[in-house]
Amino acid sequence: MTLSQGDGILDKDMSDYQQPVPLGVEPSAPRRTQFTTFDSLKNRHYRWFWLGMFASFMGTQLELVARNWWVYDNTGEAFQVGIVVAAWGLPVLLLSMYGGAIADRIRKRNLLIWTQVANGIITLVIAILIQTNTVELWQLILTAGIEGVIFAIHVPARLAIIPELVRQEEVLNAVALNSASMNLSRFLGFAIGGLLLAVIGVSGVYFIVVFASFLSAVLLVSIPRAERVARQVTTSLWADLKECIRYIHHSSVMRSLLLMAFVSMAFGLPYLNLMPVFAKDIFDVGEPGLGYLLGAAGLGSLIGALLIASLGDYRRKGALSLTTAAAFGVSLVLFAVSAAGPFYLFSYPFALALLFVVGFVGTAYLALNNTLIQNNVPHEMLGRVMSVYVMTYALMPVGTLPLGKITDMIGAPLTIGGCGLVIVLFTLGATVLLSRLRRLE
Repeated sequence: MTLSQGDGILDKDMSDYQQPVPLGVEPSAPRRTQFTTFDSLKNRHYRWFWLGMFASFMGTQLELVARNWWVYDNTGEAFQVGIVVAAWGLPVLLLSMYGGAIADRIRKRNLLIWTQVANGIITLVIAILIQTNTVELWQLILTAGIEGVIFAIHVPARLAIIPELVRQEEVLNAVALNSASMNLSRFLGFAIGGLLLAVIGVSGVYFIVVFASFLSAVLLVSIPRAERVARQVTTSLWADLKECIRYIHHSSVMRSLLLMAFVSMAFGLPYLNLMPVFAKDIFDVGEPGLGYLLGAAGLGSLIGALLIASLGDYRRKGALSLTTAAAFGVSLVLFAVSAAGPFYLFSYPFALALLFVVGFVGTAYLALNNTLIQNNVPHEMLGRVMSVYVMTYALMPVGTLPLGKITDMIGAPLTIGGCGLVIVLFTLGATVLLSRLRRLE
């Protein structure tokens, strides 16, 4: 297959590609215009998928809390926590494209099930080692790396399967509800995880993570097998990757959407990992205050995702995406100003309100960006393109290391403010220079 030059590669009527047909939905089904916030959950296939992903998300958040607590409690070094987090992020950064190529070759449902089972086995091993007091730091680093590999294979399929489960006009709603599931689990996971650590210990939390992984796999079994795989495999894995790179290279719109996702992930989301600095050194609110800071951002993210879900098949997704991206950057700058030394203008409660806004607009933007990518990628290449998008997930843990060093040099408020400014300037440039991006639906 030869890719055409220019943006024409995004046209929906390309004869070289087929658009996805949701399971159990006739291609000729009439376009729906009335939506409710939870409309996609009326589709039983998507409902089982959503429940399975919620169980998976909850397990991920609980493991994050338990693992980071064990590492810091046993080493007393935040740097060691960073090493474990980076051990997870590097495989995601390096291997996600291969995960996407695999997702385009085999049934995504089966891939999701087996990766969840593999993750459950890994966490079971760690749970037993912690329970028997035989676990060592290198084992947590190693298993974090293995989980990163599993994540790199799992998530491209998780994102790419959504258009196969719902109608095209429901994709925004489904993506936003998937994001709401992730943010709800983050909001609950941080709070519940801390309480569980005090009651059942680190090993007990890990056993709950094991249960969540296997429960997710069981729920995903309820998704029926698709009638066909994405495409007939006639090329090598490397040829598939090169085809994806050529596709992105020849599409300025797709390059722009992916670059905006990279910028937002690299400069926006690391603020979460720097919250301990604000809680301890700036606002002096201690561990409870840290929970409130993270909870405010998580609550804003949840509500933002639900609001985007309620938009249904909103037509001006491109313009709204640029607006929320700019608002994300501006809200980060305002939060930084609220805590910037001589410019300390606002109180801690106002900072909480600003973090709520940060979470709200940040999640709204990422849901819209995700939907625009999925709506403008041919089905046969969706897994591979979404794997490039998944690489942005690794920018948060990997990007935290250099930003942490910068924070040590100039302080957390200036670091966060600078990151927000980068997002604002990049978004303004995209708005001015990429008119087609504004018109995307």
